[in-house]
Amino acid sequence: MRPQNEWFKPEQLRRYYFVYEVIALTIVLAVGGILAVTGILTAMNPLVPLVGGVVALVVFGYLTWWVPAFYRTAGYRFTDDEVEYRRGVFFQQKTTVPYNRITNVGISQGPIERLVNAGAVGIHTAGYGGQMGAELTIGGVSDFEDIQEQVLERVRDRPAKATEGEELPDVAPSHETRDGDSGAMLGELRRIRKLLEQGRIAE
Repeated sequence: MRPQNEWFKPEQLRRYYFVYEVIALTIVLAVGGILAVTGILTAMNPLVPLVGGVVALVVFGYLTWWVPAFYRTAGYRFTDDEVEYRRGVFFQQKTTVPYNRITNVGISQGPIERLVNAGAVGIHTAGYGGQMGAELTIGGVSDFEDIQEQVLERVRDRPAKATEGEELPDVAPSHETRDGDSGAMLGELRRIRKLLEQGRIAE
């Protein structure tokens, strides 16, 4: 169980991203090796592999810096009323999902996530953010099943807490009631008129 009202880190997120980076680097090196063995690389203009190598070096260098930087900014928190998620290396972002808006809480674990003993919890809402997928995903966590149950418990508690001390609203009179009152008043006026007419005749 994650602590209530305290920010926590997705502890497996860095390993998850680094595995993807290693796989991508392996693919790039494998393609370069195949091109070199087949002679295609040597037949190219020397500037082509040079520029490609520089671009690859810059990209992987940036990713190596970005992954831990993003991890330092990422955090989740379970408050009394909602789930919060903050992140952002250059621009800080924060997403909040109230418990009473949550309609489904699912879990997923791909092959890379299984490799690093991690999973993801997808929190879905009834069109709260105007999107079809999960409104908020808690990824890179090892106890994703426990987190799923923790969120579901908070969601189940919402209806019970929402009705505590609730007062019944004032009920406006229906059309039938108003029509019945009008008919009774009209009948009473007719009886009064009839009595007045009878009094005039008697005089």
